[in-house]
Amino acid sequence: MAWKQWVTSGGAVALAFLASQHHNLHMLLFVLGLSSAAGMNLLTAFPILRRGMLLMSLLMTALTFYIMMRHKQPRVTRIMSALSIPLSLGLILWTVYQFGL
Repeated sequence: MAWKQWVTSGGAVALAFLASQHHNLHMLLFVLGLSSAAGMNLLTAFPILRRGMLLMSLLMTALTFYIMMRHKQPRVTRIMSALSIPLSLGLILWTVYQFGL
C-alpha cells in the first residue's frame, strides 16, 4: 500500500476519533457534576481550549471545502457540504463575536 493510502486511512481514523471526543468532553463535564453553563465557563477560563476548538472547526471546514471542490462527490454530498460550510463559518464568527478570541 502506498504511503498516501496509509496517510488517508490513518487520517480518517484520527478524524473520526477526534470527532467523537467533542461529545466525550461534554459528557466528562456532566460526570464531574458540571452543567453546560459550567462547561461554557470552562471554555472562558481556558481560552486555549476554545481557540483549539475554533481552529479545528476552521480546519474541518477548509477540508470539507477542499474535498467538495477537488474530488468528484455525489450530488447529495456536495449539497450537504455546501450547506455545512457557511453554517460552520457562521457559528465560528458568532462565537468569536460573543466570546472573543
